[in-house]
Formats: sequence, structure tokens, C-alpha cells
Amino acid sequence: MHHLKKTPSIFDQVVEINSQKEYWYVRTDGGDHYADFIEKGYIGINWDFIPASDIREENLDYLRKSIIKHSYKYRNIPYEKLGAGEKSSVTKTINKLFTFKNLKRGDVVLIPSEDADYFSIGEIADDEIYNASGPELSGGFLKRRKVNWLKTSVRHHYYNSLFYLLKHAHTIVSIKKHADFIDSLTEELYIKDGDCFLSLRINKESEISLKDLKDLFDNYLGLISKINDDFDFGEKIDTTTVKLSLNSPGFINIKLPVGKSLIVTSLIVSMFLNGCTNDEISLKINRENIPTEYIPYMDSIQNIRKNLEVENDTIFNRLINNEDGNSK
Repeated sequence: MHHLKKTPSIFDQVVEINSQKEYWYVRTDGGDHYADFIEKGYIGINWDFIPASDIREENLDYLRKSIIKHSYKYRNIPYEKLGAGEKSSVTKTINKLFTFKNLKRGDVVLIPSEDADYFSIGEIADDEIYNASGPELSGGFLKRRKVNWLKTSVRHHYYNSLFYLLKHAHTIVSIKKHADFIDSLTEELYIKDGDCFLSLRINKESEISLKDLKDLFDNYLGLISKINDDFDFGEKIDTTTVKLSLNSPGFINIKLPVGKSLIVTSLIVSMFLNGCTNDEISLKINRENIPTEYIPYMDSIQNIRKNLEVENDTIFNRLINNEDGNSK
């Protein structure tokens, strides 16, 4: 078992999420453009009468005039003669266009389906806004950003609360304060700002037993502590924290600074739950050669996860098959 020390590269395989990235909620015009966004790998924004190349600071007067001229909401008079509320509305439209233009590669976007009963999560995959042309003209909105979709047509109870907060929001709005929820859906084990996170996705819809939660935490903490000692990681296990979103279903995020102990724990539990016995894998560990003192912890974790209907993860297979490492 202790030959895990000989495979430090396993820690390099854990996804590291850039804490500087932004998270955005982008509307789909009542879901009309949702399918096209997903199928063709982009997001778009309205006001097609303004080309992407014209969204520049020095063009503010032109942008104001164009919005006033082409929108039924405004009287076709100079911007200076509009009422305060109308001016504010024009300014908000311009701000949306600049926000869309200034999205950065790697920023996360969440888009709602029709009726907003499910959603998709992606990452901006280009460096600049562009105008669709040629065959791309079909579909919605001409000003676009390319997107790599990470999760599509996701349903999650927590999203209902999130959407309720956002249902009157603008075309594009920051949701960075919900980053933990979004990260927990896109990654099961990741590093962010030097902390390691393990996300447990709970699907149980009925009431959750307090005893199950206590036993889950006690057994995870016990196994993390044991692994920390056995591998001489020297981590301060008492700094481990937990963030809960138990809306039945919901998620649990376990956080540990540095986190080598949590990574190895997650790896072993994942292998154990998925019944891996492949002797050719780089770590060469299975139930038969796991130290006997680990087994009670793992058996308890397995039973409690079953009670809570925690999804089986893919951590083990992803870590041992990812040779190049990853960062996002």
C-alpha cells in the first residue's frame, strides 16, 4: 500500500480550477435558442443591428443612437432628451453588450432551457466576440462566443432556488457567488486556491438522517487522518471543513487545505466502491491489499453513501487514465 508514495504524479492529475475565472448566467430568449447553443457550441446575445466590431468604448454615442433607433421601447429622439429611466435602460443594454464582449476564455456559463426546468454548463472557448456568417447564420443571435459544453441538460434541485433568484435578472449576469455549486457539478475532485475539494452528490429526496451525516463525516475524517499519518503527508486534518447544500437532493463539499490526504482517500474510496481489481493500474491497490484498519471506514462509508443515495463517482478511472494532468 505504501508504494503510493512512489506515484506522486497522481496528485498532478487532479483538476485545478482557476479561482480568477468568472461565472455567468446567460439567457436563451425563453429557451428558443437553447438547443442551437448546445448543438453548435456557442452562446449569443441579441441586438443584431449592432455588429460585434462596433462594441467599443469610443463608440458610445453610436451605440446609444442605434439602440434608441431600433428599439420600440424608446422615443426616437436624442439620448440627451430621454428621461432618466430611459437613459438608464439604454445604458444597461450597452453594459450587457460589453459584458458579453469581455467574457474571457475559461469563464463558465450556465444557460437555461425552455421553461428553465434544466440547464447546461460550459466554458468560453475563444478569446474574442465574433459575428456569425455563412452557414452559421441559422439559429439565434449573430453576436457570439464559442463554448465547450461540460454538462448538458442537467436537472438539480438546487438550481430551482438559483433560478428563482435569477428569473428577473438581465440577459447576462454574474453568478460567481454560486461557483461552489457549479464546480461541484462539473468536477468531483478538484483543487482551488490551494484547497482540495471532494464533492458528494446526494440524490435522496426524502429527509436525511442526522446520524447518517455524522457517521459519514466521522468515517471520512477517520480515514483521511489515517492516510495522512500512514503516508507522512503532515497535513492539518483538523482544518478540514464541510459545505452543505442539502435540499434533497443536494451536495456535500469536503474541503482540506493542500489535500493530498483527501485525494488519496477519494481515490481509494472510489476504487473500492467501483470494485476495481485491475493489477496493472499504476497504484496496484485493491481490497485484498488495503490495510485491514482501512476496511471498517470504507465499509461504513459505502453503507452511508448508499443510504444517502450518493452518486458513484468516476474519480478513480479519471485519475489513473489522465496522463497529462489538467487545469481549468
